[in-house]
Amino acid sequence: MLCDYGCGQDAAYQFKNGKWCCKDHWARCSNMIENHRQNNIGRKFSKKSRNKMSESQKGRTLSKETRNKMSESRKGRTSPMKGRKLSKSHRKKIGETQKINIVIIKERYLIFSKIENMRYNPDKPGEKEIQVHCKNNNCKNSKEQGGWFTPTKNQFESRRYALESENGNEGAYFYCCDKCKDECPLYNKRISQLIKHDKIKSGFIDEELYTSEEYQIFRKVVLDREDYICEYCDELATHVHHSRPQKLEPGFILDPDFGVACCQECHYKYGHKTGTECSTGNLASKICN
Repeated sequence: MLCDYGCGQDAAYQFKNGKWCCKDHWARCSNMIENHRQNNIGRKFSKKSRNKMSESQKGRTLSKETRNKMSESRKGRTSPMKGRKLSKSHRKKIGETQKINIVIIKERYLIFSKIENMRYNPDKPGEKEIQVHCKNNNCKNSKEQGGWFTPTKNQFESRRYALESENGNEGAYFYCCDKCKDECPLYNKRISQLIKHDKIKSGFIDEELYTSEEYQIFRKVVLDREDYICEYCDELATHVHHSRPQKLEPGFILDPDFGVACCQECHYKYGHKTGTECSTGNLASKICN
């Protein structure tokens, strides 16, 4: 006796309606499966139906044989987007949504935008190409020489991370070329490293009094306490001044009670008398006028 559902195979099961089938359920018959597939070609399912289908698939694991078959069926298939050419207006629209501008930088990165001067390239009006100063004060592109240059995306991200992140490298300054990096004594040097070098050189200390991680914790506690507001002028605070001099009272270096949140200008205006220190550690945090 053959299957009553049209697959042509021998029947093995009889249902309550009297029909015979090759499988224990009529929906498992190969002919019924094919009919179901043909009926659903081009059919659009409602959102409710798609959610039900998605729920039914949760936790379901495919056999190795099924995964191999699926892999074989996908061989040679290309993405529908591959080779597709976008119109000029479409490409321009995508570029505009991805390009970051100075307004967005000032909204997202308060510390970065306060420390770094930025402008749009005047030679490319309308393109909003951001330019910055080179850290090497002898370079024609430096702030001291009144010059500008366009940084790469990696340079911009490195500098932003250095200023905005607790673990950023303070030595990740903007340099327009490798020559400027090699000439600048501050390149890739943390401020804490420069200060330590000066203290060891002067014979004040034999080893580092605290780790970089310990100082960053101390710095964050002081700045968080004052909500990053300068205690002198109410501007954005990015520095922490020691009210008890580190050289005279090193025991209070990491005591937040003696830390003063301040901006860069007030740090050197009230915290340190201009012209009294010429160490590289002091120069590392200064912006020359």
